Amino acid sequence: MPTDIVREDCLVHGEKASDALDMLIVPGGSLIESQSVKDGIAREILRMAEAGKFVLGICSGLQVLSKATDIGRLSATPILKQGLGLLDVEFKPLICTDRVTATVVGESFMTHTLGAEVTGFHCHTYGKMIIHEESRPILVSHVQRVNYHDAPQEIVSGVTNKQGNVVGVLIHGLLDENPSIIQSITKSLGISAEELAAIRKANSKLKQEMKNEIGISTSIKTQREAVVLPKKPVFLLIAATSSGSGKTFVVSGIAGALKKRGLNVTVLKIGGDIRDLVPALYLIKEPMKAYSSIKIGESGWRPLRKVAEEASKEYDFILIEGAMNTFTGLLNESVARPSSTAEVALALGAPTVLVVSCDKEGIEGAVINALSYTQLMKRLGVKVKGVILNKARISYLTEEAKALIKRAFNNVGVELLGVIPRIELEGRGMIPEVEIRYEDFGSKALESVENYVDLKKLAALAAPIEKGEVDYKLFLEKFKNSLTSFSPEAQEKEKGKHDNRLQV
Repeated sequence: MPTDIVREDCLVHGEKASDALDMLIVPGGSLIESQSVKDGIAREILRMAEAGKFVLGICSGLQVLSKATDIGRLSATPILKQGLGLLDVEFKPLICTDRVTATVVGESFMTHTLGAEVTGFHCHTYGKMIIHEESRPILVSHVQRVNYHDAPQEIVSGVTNKQGNVVGVLIHGLLDENPSIIQSITKSLGISAEELAAIRKANSKLKQEMKNEIGISTSIKTQREAVVLPKKPVFLLIAATSSGSGKTFVVSGIAGALKKRGLNVTVLKIGGDIRDLVPALYLIKEPMKAYSSIKIGESGWRPLRKVAEEASKEYDFILIEGAMNTFTGLLNESVARPSSTAEVALALGAPTVLVVSCDKEGIEGAVINALSYTQLMKRLGVKVKGVILNKARISYLTEEAKALIKRAFNNVGVELLGVIPRIELEGRGMIPEVEIRYEDFGSKALESVENYVDLKKLAALAAPIEKGEVDYKLFLEKFKNSLTSFSPEAQEKEKGKHDNRLQV
């Protein structure tokens, strides 16, 4: 649908957006949390609505059109962000990242067929909608998981004003996946077949222009001839020693840097929390796909092999972001396998890079932690190839110390790919899922990776995945046995073997 982009000047080919456009889409993202919609654009949205023109808000765009959103998920008291009040609804915290089907329960300019089923996905942190009398439900989603737990239920995911010209939906992908939605919009706008063909031609050109830029309004262009594309699609899995290590930040920077150098790159997520993918996809201008989430245990969208097969058809370089700690979920024997990042890495035979945070234990503790993890993962058959130390205070890190750390990792067969310093812009606006400002987050991630990570070495680690069956039961037993190897008796036995080798 978007044939033009309305920027902060609010103009479309020299005219005010409210005069030039028949319809405006306010997209998803973090518009309400980061307060990205400035006064000029807000006025144009209000003018269009008042003139009876069509306004569609998607997810965060719906929150912009609402009365208010409580973004105080991590706060003891509500933190209200005011919307434009075009839709008589309010929002409270509710996390949902499901693929969903939804039923059309009300009419609007984009929903004409009551009872029709549509598909898409939810990707929101603040999705509990309180509906007041001036708004009407038009969509109800059938969700399976909310707030990280299995809790099948129906939630209102689309509303309209009484006139039917202002609509807000929580569901992403409605325009991509459902011809009936497009048909309703074109009918409401009176678009002929010839006009629709012209719109799609304009969209194709606009899409190409957008994809040639890294990020939003950065003027950073993709260098199309900068790299030699791999003969077969290659994969690289980014894991971590703990949640909060900065995987999302590092993955976003790597994706942006690879895209900037001309690679056809995308990012996938292990587990169902696809919110972690949004900063990287926002930066590289790639869509969320139906296969973007790898199912582990009860969380996620598509089985591992299906995801790898479908991604390989469309992209040359596929980054996979792990879930939480590398081993989180491994000891849960009551769920389907794989159930952890480590098992996914093993099943794909994917080269793995470990991100280790230095903010809580210093660079010294982080190095010890990383060495322990890499050795354990290697013993279990995971192909750990590199380490990135993140959130480091490097003011006292001499060249001699860097050489020592690099040598320590080389001794266990991995590359130290970079030491990224702590970003001083840390705060709610730099944390995914909590008031994230995608422009700041993405630009800092790209800058950090380009300045502090050996991108050439990192890209060289990526490789095609391996096909084969994995004995998850045996892998779990090996993990359990590895845990007992930390006992004093086992260490003494190992020491005896080591002493004998020295004597020989």
